[in-house]
Amino acid sequence: MTLERQAATVPQRSSARMHRMPAGDLAELTRGGGGAATVRRLAVSERSARMIVLYGLLHTLAEGPHDAGPLASPAAAWRLLTEAEAVDRSAADRSLMYPLTGIWAAHLFRRIRKVVEDEAPFWVDLGYLHAVAATAAIRAGLEFTIDIPVRDGAAVLPGLGHAVFTGLDAVPARVESRAGATTVIAGGKRVTVAPGAPGWRPAVVCAAERSGARLVFVLDDFDPYRDLRGYSRPAPLPPGEADRWRSLTTEAWEMLVDQDKAAAESIAAALTVLVPIPAARPLRPLSASCDEAFAAVLASMPDDAEQLAATLVHETQHVRLGAVLHLFRFVEGDPGPRLYAPWRDDPRPLPGLLQGVYAFIGITDFYRSRGHALAAFEVALWRRQLRRVLTTLEGHRALTPLGRRLVANLAEPVARWAAEPIDEWLRGWGETAADDHFGQWRCHHLPVPAERAEALAAAWLAGRVCPRGDEGPDPDPVVDRGVERLDSRAILIRLRLGWPEVFERIRQAPAGVGEHVAGALPADVHLVAGEPEAALRSYERHVAADPGDPRGWLGLGLALTALGEPPEFLMRRPELVRAVARGIARRGVTVPAQSLVRWFEYR
Repeated sequence: MTLERQAATVPQRSSARMHRMPAGDLAELTRGGGGAATVRRLAVSERSARMIVLYGLLHTLAEGPHDAGPLASPAAAWRLLTEAEAVDRSAADRSLMYPLTGIWAAHLFRRIRKVVEDEAPFWVDLGYLHAVAATAAIRAGLEFTIDIPVRDGAAVLPGLGHAVFTGLDAVPARVESRAGATTVIAGGKRVTVAPGAPGWRPAVVCAAERSGARLVFVLDDFDPYRDLRGYSRPAPLPPGEADRWRSLTTEAWEMLVDQDKAAAESIAAALTVLVPIPAARPLRPLSASCDEAFAAVLASMPDDAEQLAATLVHETQHVRLGAVLHLFRFVEGDPGPRLYAPWRDDPRPLPGLLQGVYAFIGITDFYRSRGHALAAFEVALWRRQLRRVLTTLEGHRALTPLGRRLVANLAEPVARWAAEPIDEWLRGWGETAADDHFGQWRCHHLPVPAERAEALAAAWLAGRVCPRGDEGPDPDPVVDRGVERLDSRAILIRLRLGWPEVFERIRQAPAGVGEHVAGALPADVHLVAGEPEAALRSYERHVAADPGDPRGWLGLGLALTALGEPPEFLMRRPELVRAVARGIARRGVTVPAQSLVRWFEYR
């Protein structure tokens, strides 16, 4: 059905065919896979989803008094889109399916419903539709004239680039296309839409090819809706930074294709836009994606090509599952309390946890073939954490039959990976990092009844034997949003394995470790350096000074484990040990850490 005919049916209901997913596609996707052909079929269903949103938006705009300001009506912008589609369907589709168009539509809906506010006039947000139409018309080679908004000195043509009008804001710019040349005019200034033209900043494109497989995406640093939530002003990358993105993309693509060409082609099919965001701390990359922006990814500048490759795997996993979630329901009813997510410092709701599992299935599989020490550590860490989470999800009451099938299918590769041999030393570090994160998370988010902690503190102070109590199931988590950097020891392990010269500099001056790895303690340096005695002494001093810090208690447990004296209770219920230690400290008594740990161990 053409856009013109579709537009004519708005707001009436039109006949439509239901999307059907081949059984093979669903089987692949529920196992964490899905080839390029499967992703392209998902893209077709995503087009329908995008059109439904746009129809609803056009209907809403037609019903209410939504001022288009100095711009043409939304219907006029839509007509230009239909004209472009009649000449070149792919030109219209590239604009309609530009991922950030979905973010814009969602933002405009929220603005109409007063869920969000924006200081800019409504027509400035509305005018993105006109910019999308102009972009489609340019690509289709039409002759046309239409006004689009200028905001913060930029008139944006989504996916193409932007014209710079310094000092102008919330004013219209006229886009004119005649005889194959397009200009943007505002404030008496005329900008030609052409590479190298003064005032025109074209979109940065990253492209790489290897063994006949090609990856191409826009490195979008200018679209007003690129942060996946609402408006952002353009922030053009310095040339050197754009060049680094291109170089790392080439290296990462070669790595992905050489490792698994079919999987790499699936990534290419699921990625058309990458939004660069400010660099994170080393080994703590930031990335995100959104169901409303199919084939878009946000990512911070990676430390190296392998990190970028892992990020592309990670986020395109989210892209695939997000599209599947538009077709199928995996969770229904009350999802219950939030749950442990090893890749986050806060508890996550069930739907978010499924997304995380899905992403880390891809990441773990990626590292399985990398063949170096750091990769082996990542596999050991994530296969343990995935198994922990999937065991929790098994039989969850809020999962639909298809949701249970998803969990069961994802558990299959994790079970296979658990049997794969990993060097014992590296496996130990991976499992140490997994247990460390889980233990710290428990301390921060699992509440301990005050009366129980106080009773145990009183028993310890009175010299009584630790009473045995029915531990029962874990309580529901209480979200502490201030928690962060529970992975500090894991970062130090990564530095030792992957960047030993950096770790050695830290080891020479452990007191300054926090300047290199935020959240890390000097004792952590000793632990990761293989000096458990020194680590133990340092953790004891830390716990005496701050008995409420989970880092000290878990570090103490890891140091004792490294010395061959694993404190089973502390590692299993660190939140209770910590709560009792705080109760003792409140009575003015310095907590002797090992004594308290042994008291719990020999109940």
